[in-house]
Amino acid sequence: MAIKFSYICSELQNTIMAIWKDIQAQFKYGTALNRLIFINIAVFLCINIVYVFSWLFTGAKESTVVLWLLENIQTYLNPHDLLRKPWTLITYMFVHEGFLHLLFNMLWLFWFGRIFTELLKGKRLTAVYILGGIFGALFAVAMIQVIPALRQSLAGGMPMIGASAAVLAVVAATATYFPNYQVYLLFFGQVRLKYLALVMFVIDIISIPGSNAGGHLSHIGGALFGFVWALQLKQGNDITAWFVRLCDWITSLFTAKPKMRVRYRNAKSNISDVQFEEVGTKATASQTEIDTILDKISKQGYDSLTKREKEVLFKQKV
Repeated sequence: MAIKFSYICSELQNTIMAIWKDIQAQFKYGTALNRLIFINIAVFLCINIVYVFSWLFTGAKESTVVLWLLENIQTYLNPHDLLRKPWTLITYMFVHEGFLHLLFNMLWLFWFGRIFTELLKGKRLTAVYILGGIFGALFAVAMIQVIPALRQSLAGGMPMIGASAAVLAVVAATATYFPNYQVYLLFFGQVRLKYLALVMFVIDIISIPGSNAGGHLSHIGGALFGFVWALQLKQGNDITAWFVRLCDWITSLFTAKPKMRVRYRNAKSNISDVQFEEVGTKATASQTEIDTILDKISKQGYDSLTKREKEVLFKQKV
């Protein structure tokens, strides 16, 4: 019995490690869309794990630790609170209240994000997502200041979480740049993206008088950002190019530089030019193999790789 139990534990450990390696590879070599979805899911799981431990030790989900965590990752529609915690303009768009909240946002992001990344660069998806989420929150803050009916709600701080504004930016950008691209919807058949995005935009407008006015205003702001971005891109002007360059620079700071070994040859050296060319050919072949695998991922997805190709990617030092 003890042997069987140890065997089960060993197999379970191997399975978990295999899954973890696949997730690491997907995050490292997958698309920008994969990374955004993984981050949203990871944040959701971490917050709920904190909730679970809070309940186990205090008997309540909203302990001091949980409240502190939420206060520092949710954003605020009250300008005074927002100025004290400006970083929340980014963190809030990766935080979700419940599973359904996360599910529907990720489904919309996946559907439109796939179209976006297939036809445009993946780095632009990240830029539109993040900048759209920021603009959406700032748009809501500004609108609340000029709409008297909403000002009375500012006393409670008006916290806001969710990826909806960022996702709506991606939806609007995709639908504006590819307005006649058709998708299949159950009960409706083939629908053009421009009509689907327009319906979502109208729903947010007529929902402003409801209990989540700030949220719907942020959705509208995110959609407006995506709309303007796509119009500018059609004219050859990418307004998110500076953000892409900033992200590339930040990434380069944490990316290990490839080590280069230089060998000098003098008249007494036995190293021939042929030997040097053989070393170079070996390095080039290895890089060619990596490029081929990455090209396969971009065209067919990570799941199309063989076990050996996955191992090559996982062991590759970048």
